Parts: sequence; structure tokens; C-alpha cells
Amino acid sequence: MENRINSKKLIRINQPAALAANICRNVIRELIMHSDKFNVSSVKFNSLVKAYYALESFPQRRITGYIDISANTHLPGGGLDYSSFTIGEDYFEIYTGFVSYEAGECDDSSWEKIFSSKDTEHRKNLTRALECWAESFLLHLDENPARSLLLIDRSQLNSTQPVHTEVKPRKAVRVPELAKLSVTSFDEVPF
Repeated sequence: MENRINSKKLIRINQPAALAANICRNVIRELIMHSDKFNVSSVKFNSLVKAYYALESFPQRRITGYIDISANTHLPGGGLDYSSFTIGEDYFEIYTGFVSYEAGECDDSSWEKIFSSKDTEHRKNLTRALECWAESFLLHLDENPARSLLLIDRSQLNSTQPVHTEVKPRKAVRVPELAKLSVTSFDEVPF
């Protein structure tokens, strides 16, 4: 099946790309449905909805720039283990990796690509690899839900401006009903 993008580029979507997009949409759906558990701010929530929309219509171009969504676990000794995916203008990639630090400097790092829509060949057992990746992603979040989700949104949706600041509602001040009554003056104290 072929789809046109911007009438200049031609992207061929195949079964592996459709499967990978579906797995990522399911992960995003889980993050949106349990946004309170994962401490998803309003800005992150908006970016997750944008990412879902971009994957839902893949390979049609819905965003410019990219959105990177990662879940990580901090390891003893300052290391970091992560599962991540990036949605770009005309691609998306799924990967996993780790970074270790010694004395504040990166000592070792490694990453493994699970899927890329840019590649023409994929793993022999891609379905199982994607299922393991999704399970790992959610396990990272279960480890420390409030701290594990990292979302970098450098995208615009249909030429709109990205949201750069969080909307923090002001606390409402409740005024007792009696305070709303008009002020009356008394010549004498009424008791």
C-alpha cells in the first residue's frame, strides 16, 4: 500500500510499520488513561495526544519536528536503563538502552534499535520484540511512576505553535455567602 506525503515524498507503509505504530499507540493510550498515576502534567498530556494523533494517521504527515517519549529506571551507582520511541515528521523509531556514569561522566552507554520505519528490513520476530519493548516501557513506569516518564516535544501540529509552559490554574478563593450580602450600617449593635 502506498501513501503520499506532501506530494513530494512517497512512504510505503507495510505490516511491520502498522504493527509498531499500533504498539506505540497502545502505550500512549495507557499513559493517557492513567495520567494521574504517572504524574502526567497538562503539557505532557497535550504532547501525548499529539503523538497519538500523529501515529494514528501514520504515514500521513501530521507534525513537523519530533516527539520523544521515554521511560527510564535509575540504577544503583548512577546508571540509567530506558525504553523510548521517537515520532518524527515522516518516521518513527523504537529503541532501548542504558547509560552508566562514573564520577559524573558518562562511562558507558549502549542502545538497540527495536524498529525504525526508515529501515526496509526488520527483525525476524518483530512482534515478540515489540511486545517485550512495550512491557519493558511500562515496567520502567511502574518502578517510579512520578519520575520515570520523560517527554521531549519539539514538534508542531498542523502549523500550530507548541505549548512551552504549563498551565497552572490559580487556586479558587471561596467566599462565604454572607460575605456577598450588601453592607448595612446599624445605629445600635443588634444584640
